[in-house]
This record gives sequence, structure tokens and C-alpha cells, in this order.
Amino acid sequence: MWKKIFVFVLALALVTLSAAAGVSADSVAGKGWIEAEGNGRACMTGNADAVTISGNGVLWYFDGGEEDTPVVTGEGFRQEFASGWVRWKGFDGEFSLTDADEIIVCLRGKDVQLRAEGTGVVTLTGRGHYETGGEGVPETTGRWTLAGVSIPLGR
Repeated sequence: MWKKIFVFVLALALVTLSAAAGVSADSVAGKGWIEAEGNGRACMTGNADAVTISGNGVLWYFDGGEEDTPVVTGEGFRQEFASGWVRWKGFDGEFSLTDADEIIVCLRGKDVQLRAEGTGVVTLTGRGHYETGGEGVPETTGRWTLAGVSIPLGR
């Protein structure tokens, strides 16, 4: 069972990182922001000036850059893995982080709210809505879908 979960998380990380690889320094015009609400999965991959995610479900976090310490409030069982991933099962609260490089943070569950500023990619899968914008980028709105949508920040 744990092997299946680890393989799923590893595959999720690889898919998310490959989506982020498509956003190169050449295509990023500046920093962007997003606000999203819905039910399903919300992930941010990249460099965050600020990221806050809240809701009920399972939260995953990985810090590939310098070690940043998130502020986590609410309930949930925290588990650290040798790979560097941290998981909160039964998460019901808020996760926030500022000035963090090379992070991945995902929450799968209900009543998910994500607010992020920085550069990278946000992937939303499920049902919900979002609004995004940034430096030199017009504000746009959209909907989460079951097939998933990827929104580059700062393009």
C-alpha cells in the first residue's frame, strides 16, 4: 500500500515538475498571482513570494531549495519521508509559506483555497474557479476541470 502511495506521489511530482519545466526564464515576464477555490487538487510548483493553501484533505509539501519553514495551523497527522516530502493526513487547516524557492505544495480535498504569488505553475484538478494576473499580464478568470488546468504564474 505504501509503495503505491509513494509511486503515486513520485509520479505526481514528476508530472508537476515537467509542467514547470515548460515555463523557462525566457517565457516568464515577471511575477504572477492566483486565487483559487474549489474541491479537488490544487498544486503550486515553483518559487513563491507567498503561498497560502487551506481546506480539508491530504496536504503534501516538498522543498527543493533552501530549507524554508512553513506555518501550519489546524489539524492533521504530520509524516516526514526520507525523500524530503512531508504529508499531513486528515489535514483541516491552513499552510502558509513566504519567500520559498523550488517548492511543491499540493492539497487534495474539499473546500480548497489557494492564494499564491511568485513564479511557477499552479495545477488545479476538480471543480472550482480561479482568478490570476501578474506583472504585464491581464487578469483572467477560469474554472477548474476534472481533466485539470495548468496556469503559469508570471507569464
